[in-house]
Amino acid sequence: QESRGLGDVYKRQVYGRKSSANVQKVRWICSEGNLEFKTEIVGGKHGGLISPEFKKLNPNSTIPVLKDGDFIIYESNTIIKYLSDKFNILKSENQEMIALNNQWIDWSNSVFGLNCSTYTAHNILLPIEKRNPNLASEAKKNIYSCFEILNTQLEKSNYLLDDKLSLADIPIGCLIHRCVILNLEISEFKSLEKMYVNLKERSAFKTEVFYAPLPPE
Repeated sequence: QESRGLGDVYKRQVYGRKSSANVQKVRWICSEGNLEFKTEIVGGKHGGLISPEFKKLNPNSTIPVLKDGDFIIYESNTIIKYLSDKFNILKSENQEMIALNNQWIDWSNSVFGLNCSTYTAHNILLPIEKRNPNLASEAKKNIYSCFEILNTQLEKSNYLLDDKLSLADIPIGCLIHRCVILNLEISEFKSLEKMYVNLKERSAFKTEVFYAPLPPE
């Protein structure tokens, strides 16, 4: 499954569950670049993260993991940078643009993503008895602050850094979609909403993110 473009079939394997936003980043950039890949389903309700076989791939027992030939790498943002550099997918040669991409990718993880993870956990991922509405409410407030920051940035162009897709749009696009399907309203943030509309017109985004299942699938 998941065959894309030319090359040796299944030379690349992505380990993780399709409902993970971090796994979606990797699947999306592979599809964006027409790279062939196979997804090995692991994590969440599927288990397997603490197996000796998986720990050889990633001793942290987290997803995603990419196996590219004999090369193994984990941490989603590092993986997408690696794929971008190696296969010239959404790659910039301008040092300032590279720095800005890295800035937004870091922000997507430490600010936006952290709150999205908390909100997801306390709305759909954790057992009901372990969900904390106060934590969910605080995360929701912080997410709307992130929407304001993104909306201001997106007033300048169709995507975060340009009128064409950049590498930073990958992690942030996955998180925006997660927020939308968790009924966090973006309609009052017109520039952010416009970006989301643009993303939904991309076949790679639709296939790997928009139509992906919700956790814990």
